[in-house]
Amino acid sequence: MNRDLEELVRSASKQRTVVILTGARQTGKTSLFHHLFPDHRTVSLDLPSEAEQADKDGASFLARHGTPLIIDEAQHAPGLFRHLKLTVEKSRSTPGQYFLTGSQKFPLMEEVSESLAGRAAVLELEPLSFSEIRAAHPGFKVEEAILRAATPSSTATFPSITPSSIVPT
Repeated sequence: MNRDLEELVRSASKQRTVVILTGARQTGKTSLFHHLFPDHRTVSLDLPSEAEQADKDGASFLARHGTPLIIDEAQHAPGLFRHLKLTVEKSRSTPGQYFLTGSQKFPLMEEVSESLAGRAAVLELEPLSFSEIRAAHPGFKVEEAILRAATPSSTATFPSITPSSIVPT
């Protein structure tokens, strides 16, 4: 599914060395990077061993993974940002080297503002909009979107649930 933010992410990757994509959990940040940059390596800092190395020995972590690199859930390794700054300073003329995601916006942005100010493009990915859903599924109706948004995820996947099948209690 195409996202409205795609062109902005592509453009940022051609202008900045680091592109950071923030947003709520499960909005598709990592999926968007994989869709746009399928050949880039990815490392998830949800893995404790990766997060620990990135936080405690960021230089070795970055050297081990190379570029271009997608770093998922970067807020788990705040110590990485100092090393990322030094690495970026050495190769600032090469855009699109590092792509970071983070779902905890405030801690992530604190690290970015201290270490990567002026070096990174920071974008926020919102949950799917109705226009994005309609572009992928032209027959999708607004009533179905409202129902799915208001229904617990365990029942939202059942296509037999329709607004007329819900009886108020």
